[in-house]
Amino acid sequence: MVLAVAIVCGACGIGNRPRASEFNVTWTLNHSPAVVGPATLHVQLAHQANGPVKGATLRLEGHMSHAGMAPVLARATERAPGSYEIPFAFSMQGDWILLVSGETSDGRRVEQRIDIGNVRPAG
Repeated sequence: MVLAVAIVCGACGIGNRPRASEFNVTWTLNHSPAVVGPATLHVQLAHQANGPVKGATLRLEGHMSHAGMAPVLARATERAPGSYEIPFAFSMQGDWILLVSGETSDGRRVEQRIDIGNVRPAG
């Protein structure tokens, strides 16, 4: 009985977890392909029903695909309604994953995983 209630409550979306379709997150990286060194991630955050999401607090964690590397951490700055900029640096070549997470001004969670793939040496 308890298990059934837990499954039903989880399916109802109780809590502060957004449904997968609640936000539209698009992004671009200033270098394509990605290279070692300074980079800027541009993130567009929109609510499916109400357009741009203003006033969100977003942060980035950059992880290499292998264990043992400290993550690269950075915070976003909102440049226009729903448009965020995150300057950071790829510290070495290899496969990278960027995790963008944060909260909207009304407390809803935003999470986006970005598989960058192979970051190449500069030059």
